[in-house]
Amino acid sequence: MAIVVLGICGCGSAPYMDLRHPIYLVPDKSLWSGCDQNPEGNTACRATRFQRVKEGVNQWFDYFDEDNRPRVVIISSKKGLPAKRVNEIIYLKIKTGRCGKEKSGRNFAACYNWAPFSSPEIVFDRPDLVTPHLMAHEFGHALGRRGHNDVPEGEYSVMSYKLPTNVLLRDIKIMCRLHHECRMEKRKQHRRNP
Repeated sequence: MAIVVLGICGCGSAPYMDLRHPIYLVPDKSLWSGCDQNPEGNTACRATRFQRVKEGVNQWFDYFDEDNRPRVVIISSKKGLPAKRVNEIIYLKIKTGRCGKEKSGRNFAACYNWAPFSSPEIVFDRPDLVTPHLMAHEFGHALGRRGHNDVPEGEYSVMSYKLPTNVLLRDIKIMCRLHHECRMEKRKQHRRNP
């Protein structure tokens, strides 16, 4: 079964994320929807979703050694944000139907939304779609990857529509071409937890 993912950007290009400074992710209360009725309990449900988001982000940054690794900070509310920050806050949400529909009429699984004068957001269509794969794909859009097919056919980049996909070294190289501050020369040769 293929999951189709759509990255939507508003007018103009997405805000630039400077990898020398922390990127802050703030879960909207909708990200925890259904956790209060989860048989494993609210706390376990939240921890699982948090871990899936973290795993998706780490697919990108596990390629870097600790000295050059970009930092992503997941904060439970805006109250925990520092007053001075360089990068836009990215909100994480679950909103059914927010990402549009496929030709078949089904809702897209997830999307990255941004429009001028608004904060960027990664939106999942349903709670069960908060997965490391979809998070990694949409986070790729937040890092500046617009397209879905900018790697050769058959390579299964995380930015393609095909499954299974992973963040490939080619994805990292493309990201580093978009980010002059990216320090590829000191990246790890092998990813942790492939």
